[in-house]
Amino acid sequence: MTEEFSLKPHGEKAYHTGVAVPIFSLRTEQSSGIGQFSDLKQLADFSHKSGMDVIQLLPINDTTTFMDWRDSYPYRAISVFALHPIYLDIHSFWDIYTKTEQKELATTEKILNALEQIDYEKALALKWKYAKLIYQHSAEKIQRTSAYQEFYKKGKAWLEAYAAFCVLRDQNQTADFTTWQEYSTYTPNLFQKLQKGKFAEALDLHIFVQYLLHSQLLEAVTYCHRLGIALKGDIAIGIAHDSVDAWTNPELFNLDKQAGAPPDVFAVNGQNWGFPTYNWEQMAKDGYTWWKERMTNMAEYFDAYRLDHILGFFRIWEMPADSVRGLLGQFSPALALSAEEIENNYGIPLRAWGIERFIEPFIKDWVLDEIFGRDNRDWIIQSFLDYIGHGNYRFKKAFNTQKKVEQAYLENWVQDGLYQLHENVIFLKDHKNDQLYHPRITLPTTISFREFGDDYKQRLERLYNDYFYGRNYDFWKERAYEKLPALKNATPMLACGEDLGMVPENVPDVMYHLEILRLIIERMPADDSFVNGLQYAPYLSVVTTSSHDTSPLRAWWQENRSNTQRYYNEVMGWYGEAPQEASPEIIQEIIKRNLNSDAMLAILPLQDWLAMDERLRKPDANAEQINVPANPFHYWRYRLHCTIESLTEDTGWTQFLKNFIGQTKRNN
Repeated sequence: MTEEFSLKPHGEKAYHTGVAVPIFSLRTEQSSGIGQFSDLKQLADFSHKSGMDVIQLLPINDTTTFMDWRDSYPYRAISVFALHPIYLDIHSFWDIYTKTEQKELATTEKILNALEQIDYEKALALKWKYAKLIYQHSAEKIQRTSAYQEFYKKGKAWLEAYAAFCVLRDQNQTADFTTWQEYSTYTPNLFQKLQKGKFAEALDLHIFVQYLLHSQLLEAVTYCHRLGIALKGDIAIGIAHDSVDAWTNPELFNLDKQAGAPPDVFAVNGQNWGFPTYNWEQMAKDGYTWWKERMTNMAEYFDAYRLDHILGFFRIWEMPADSVRGLLGQFSPALALSAEEIENNYGIPLRAWGIERFIEPFIKDWVLDEIFGRDNRDWIIQSFLDYIGHGNYRFKKAFNTQKKVEQAYLENWVQDGLYQLHENVIFLKDHKNDQLYHPRITLPTTISFREFGDDYKQRLERLYNDYFYGRNYDFWKERAYEKLPALKNATPMLACGEDLGMVPENVPDVMYHLEILRLIIERMPADDSFVNGLQYAPYLSVVTTSSHDTSPLRAWWQENRSNTQRYYNEVMGWYGEAPQEASPEIIQEIIKRNLNSDAMLAILPLQDWLAMDERLRKPDANAEQINVPANPFHYWRYRLHCTIESLTEDTGWTQFLKNFIGQTKRNN
């Protein structure tokens, strides 16, 4: 990071305005089918002319796991240090290519840049093809420079492990290192061993590409800083199960568990991210060195960061490896309940009635009728269940986990129904102590719960509310204070936390005392309010109109007519019937409310900024949504429909933005 450049609360500029956009979504005149690090310079020009001083990005680490479009998901890194090769600017090496190579590049770029959305696989293939040509033409010269040698020396440990991982992944055609036979367990001398064989050049190539990416990103960062533009990065809460970090430091992760999120407005069945959870006890033994090194590496490029799912540092939603959906998760760590406590404190006869009634899927004929329909009951029983007496069924061994059901490739209605049966339980065994229990999330909505009489329903509801809304709050607070200071104090970057979702009431207090900025989205209240009152946004916060996980403003306006009408009248204070579509004037009013808040940072998606101008907004608002959280394999391929240069050259537009921002609290 450039010296003497900082982004601090109550600094010389008290309030900051920014634009949020993924690197991959950028479109410039030098694009090769996808955004790249060098495009940040064009974005900085636009931001500067428009009166903004912060650019916020999504994670930029390498995610190459499946080696297809599924790797477009930026939150599943195979290395928390390595940058993604897809962001390499191959066009900037134009002069070293032969005439034939130049012609082929120009032809392919024209095809890929004409696409409305990103073709991830073709763009990545193009980047690697020309990365290899750059290596052939220039590696020897570049590797002799002091800059390259310093980069290699400084990052030697992670660079060599990453290169070895990539080579073995490609050789075995899988990132699942447990299948790599003699190389399934990483050893410190493995790189040198591979280097002596046929993989020497491939290892060298991966390190060389990392140097090019590092240089191009650093050049863009320096350019941004010269214009007074700060960069805000994104630290994903998890890593890929099949990753360099899990391969080299397996003791730091619970590789037999999966991280995700409980049900929320994004996903009614919860979210299963597929990441291993952290072994925080092991990480604490060396003072969280892995995290500190991760933060230090990130500080080379960023002035601030968004700590993805900061709730995970209080507690994480953890599922067993054989779960598919998120409803069979439990908070970890958490104060689970003993059988005695369930029985004595809540009057629930856990053992007297048989623990299986509470922890095994509750399956009877009428349950099957409700889920699958009476006409399908017999077939469901014959295909997937065994009768165990007294009107009860259990899953056949071939289908007794959600993962087995998923691998059977059944029709969607059958698969979803079987998932629901698996989830039809009252309690879950604790992952570390099978003599302790957790109530299943959204317990009162289960069919199993409906079978109980009113008295026992009330007892279960009291247990449920005690457990999820109070029992663990102080315990989680202590866990957060153990971890977060080590991360925050590792660098001078401004810390911001993504604290959306099922938020314990003491989370804002912890963030305030650690000076970690909260995230506030007006339409996503943290309590039972209709909206978040922007007039109450604390100074140590980031306000935004949308995120990569939500619909953009214009699409949100059309999602729920009654909510829109209420917002139009009660929040905006405008009279009459709300228009069917959000006009530029409506978007301007909503954005102005955010800019006039007392939050230190107001960083809005580029899509919402563009929505303020009828000429610049994309015709289909729904096409501007970046991610659908309920879909674990969403294709992240959104790309701007216009070039950044065209926005920068539109003087009327940039001057409008500058004046618009200048007439709000953002005017420093």
